[in-house]
Parts: sequence; structure tokens; C-alpha cells
Amino acid sequence: MQLDVIMWPDLPWPGMRQEWLHAERLGIGRGWLYDHLNLNGRPVWHEAYTALAAAAAATTRIGLGTMVTAPNFRHPVTAAKAALSLDALAEGRFVMGIGAGGPGGDSDAFGGEPLSRAERTARFAEFTELTDLLLSRERADYTGRYFSARDVAIGGGEPRRPGLAVAATAARGMELAARFADLWITQDVSQNPAVYAGSPYAEVRRQIAELDEVCAKQDRDPAGLARLAVLGYGGERPLASIEAFRDCAGRYAALDITTLAVLWPRGDQARAQLAVLEEAAGSLGRAG
Repeated sequence: MQLDVIMWPDLPWPGMRQEWLHAERLGIGRGWLYDHLNLNGRPVWHEAYTALAAAAAATTRIGLGTMVTAPNFRHPVTAAKAALSLDALAEGRFVMGIGAGGPGGDSDAFGGEPLSRAERTARFAEFTELTDLLLSRERADYTGRYFSARDVAIGGGEPRRPGLAVAATAARGMELAARFADLWITQDVSQNPAVYAGSPYAEVRRQIAELDEVCAKQDRDPAGLARLAVLGYGGERPLASIEAFRDCAGRYAALDITTLAVLWPRGDQARAQLAVLEEAAGSLGRAG
């Protein structure tokens, strides 16, 4: 199992640089950045692709990724161009994570009427299809309700760079993951607490069963789709202690999760959590 971290673009660059270098020294597989205009009103919140480019220049081994690029304030043409450039700068270490985007500040930033869930899902399908086209073809033409591209050549082609990860918790998004993704992303947030008693583990287990069914319908070998679970954002607390991490790692490995991503420590418990992360990274490295 690979151990990744969700990094934070909320410090001046010297502090961010030290955190990325520390993560690389620990042997972390990939550092991901949330792609938002801001998060919870933080006074510093750097743009994700710019911050990842700086991290790529400062490091040599650790992977990088967006968690996740979404159509709320991104267009596939400019997002794919940024992804191709970033992957070139990182010498193949970048994965473009994409998701549907929810309501809120990112969605409202450009004005316009709010989209329903069904409309966001339809927009996400177009975003994914066009992004894949732009990354995998030398030229792209596309006409959709939400996005279009006219004979666009931005440097895409085979073999496709970068890798594509799709965040999805329901069947329609999973269909996109089965069709286009190298990696499927979920997190420890129960989508239906009334049914699953608020258990993120039960919810991820349900999602994986559905993902396997969707892959079969799409003629995609489920074993060929890597799976990442973000823990610590919702109900799990993997960095509460090394025992808690081992418990999480064991339970999610049993679900065929191939990568765990935890939040880089912040707040009052940061020092203790960082000690757990360091021990966890060391134990996984020894196991590998």
C-alpha cells in the first residue's frame, strides 16, 4: 500500500518548501493539493498548479497531484494545458485529479445561476471527456453544453501525460473513472449516514462494490483501476496514534485500497500527528 499526503498551500513558500522536502525524505508516494480559490477563509491560499510547480522544482522523487481540479472555475483547455506543462516540469511525477465540484464559493465565483446536482454531473462528464481528449490527442474538437474546444493543439498525445485520477462516489462518476481514469479517488465521508450509521468505512466498502459493478459494465478490469482513499477529512483519524494508523491501513487494504492519503498535520496536535506520520511512513517503507 502506498502512503500519500494532502499538503496545504497555506504558508509562505519557505514554509511550504520545507514541508514538501520533509514529505519527500519520509518516502511519501505523492503530495496532493486541494484545488480551491480558498478554503475556510485562510489568509494565505496559493493557487494549486502554481504551488505544485514550485514543489516540483524543489523536489526530485515525490509525486504531485491536484485533489481535485473541478469545473467550478476551470475550463478543460486551460486546465489540461497547465497539467501537461506541470507534468513536463515534474518529469512525469504529476497526476491530474479531477472531480465534479460542489456548491459554494468556488461555484459562485463567476456568478450565474446555481447548478443542480444532475447538472453538475452532466458538466463533469463533459469536463472529463474533453480533458481526456486534450491529454491524449494532438488536436481536439469538442462541442458540449458546458464546454467546447475548436481545433485545439496544446501538446497532448500518446503516451498520455499526465495520469488522470477521477474522484467519484456515485455510479455516473464511477462510469467516468472506469472509462478514463488511471486512479479512482474517494474519502472517509459517509454519503448516507441514515443507512450506513455514519460509518465512512461502510460507505467506502459500498462504493467499491458499486465501482466493481460499473467496471464490469464498462469492460474494465476492476483490478486494473488503482484506488485511493483520503482519510482524516471525515470520520477516520489515522494519525491519532500509530495503532490507529495500522488499524486504518489494515481495514482499507482489505477493501483493495491501493493508496491511503492522510492530511499533512496542522493545528494543536500537529507535532504528535507528524510523529505518527513519520513512523507510519517508515513502517510502510520497511514493509515494501
